[in-house]
Amino acid sequence: MIDYATTKPGDKLRITGMGAPGFAELGNTVTVTQCNGQNKLYAKNSAGDEVFFALTCGAQRLEQITD
Repeated sequence: MIDYATTKPGDKLRITGMGAPGFAELGNTVTVTQCNGQNKLYAKNSAGDEVFFALTCGAQRLEQITD
């Protein structure tokens, strides 16, 4: 689960948990394009589609990639 306060544009996140149907499959990597630092962020998938993740549900679907 991500921490919105430490997530920044350009960060890479892995889709986990319940996944993101219609946007990305489990295990796919997405790139953060915007983050308000509190409870939502926008991310792009490999096809260039953008979607937002919000609140606890969104945070549980994402995992920070640190390598």
